[in-house]
Amino acid sequence: MNLDVGLRLHFPDELDAKVMHWFTARWNRMFWLDATMIVLAKWTPIVMLGVIVAASTGLFLPKSQHTHALSAGILAVISATLARAVNEPISRLANRPRPFETLGFRPLLTHDAGHAFPSNHATGAFALAMSFISLPGYFSILFCLAVLLSLSRIYNGLHHPTDVVAGALHGTAAAWLVIAVFHGV
Repeated sequence: MNLDVGLRLHFPDELDAKVMHWFTARWNRMFWLDATMIVLAKWTPIVMLGVIVAASTGLFLPKSQHTHALSAGILAVISATLARAVNEPISRLANRPRPFETLGFRPLLTHDAGHAFPSNHATGAFALAMSFISLPGYFSILFCLAVLLSLSRIYNGLHHPTDVVAGALHGTAAAWLVIAVFHGV
């Protein structure tokens, strides 16, 4: 009698595979799109940090919002740290292979194998972005960057769509939890 007590997550592999095939079919057709997605995957986290530093210092905000902006920046760092701390064991337990491992293609960006679910990049990006929801101008920029980063991770063949969706939901939940605790809600 074989008892399997390990963690079993069931992913919508067929849908993920169809989406990945759709993306990879676009590779090498439009150089500008491939290049844009590679740049987004590599540089969006750094751009997001720059936007967060600008926001936290009150750049382009009225003086009355400077303290609020600094608080949002601190909450963003706490949210992203919490989300990553929770993400790591989930990722190790799930041990989901990356699309290039299961579908047999070479991704546009090199990456280590394994631990695809949930996406650390999507988790962190959405935790950072959602922390600025009370500053609409900065939130809009950060949210758009989080979406672009997430799409680039799929396009480049590094994550299945469900990895990124799970990461976005996890990062959002972490930010909301930190905001709720901070504001005593």
